[in-house]
Amino acid sequence: MRREDLVELAPMLRRAISLDRSALTRIRGEDDRISALVRLPFGVLAARTVTVTDPMPQIDTAMRAGELVAWLDGDRASAPEARDAEWRTGLPPTSGWQRIDTVPDADVRSVVRSGARALRDAAEREGLPGAQPRAEVADALLDAVVLTVTESTRTAEISLRTLSALTRLGFLPTGSHIAVDLAGRWIRVAAEYGSVYAERPGLGLSVR
Repeated sequence: MRREDLVELAPMLRRAISLDRSALTRIRGEDDRISALVRLPFGVLAARTVTVTDPMPQIDTAMRAGELVAWLDGDRASAPEARDAEWRTGLPPTSGWQRIDTVPDADVRSVVRSGARALRDAAEREGLPGAQPRAEVADALLDAVVLTVTESTRTAEISLRTLSALTRLGFLPTGSHIAVDLAGRWIRVAAEYGSVYAERPGLGLSVR
């Protein structure tokens, strides 16, 4: 694993660390592509993939995102140790994705703003202005389907949780769009600077 190959992954990792200082990241790569995946504290798997100049051997390992960023910044002498046993999140496939549709970023931002207002309104109703509502109320709002994309017989239902993660990580620049893809039980919402993944209800697997 070469430090110079991972530099472009650092912005996403820094945002993930700001949400969870103990966040794990899974680094996967082969040939001229390398990806970092991270599970955010509100239950969304996010990823960014970059292209490298020189072909690289296959790699698939988990490590602390904070330790990896420290190494990339030169604040740590050696690459982080592997923490594969600590990774408890399923992984989306690397191939087999089918495009359902694209959606303009303005529509996505409108939905996310409406969701943020709903969260604020719920907190105020509970006498918590400026804070978050109770966890069960917040979860119900975040899990609500706010975007449904259909193509022929295939349908993808996307939650507020998924779209909020996409915007909070800075994946969606103004004037762009998202692409919604399906592969088995997985939904991928891809934007210009990264993607978020969700498992379709009733089709996911749990690790206990």
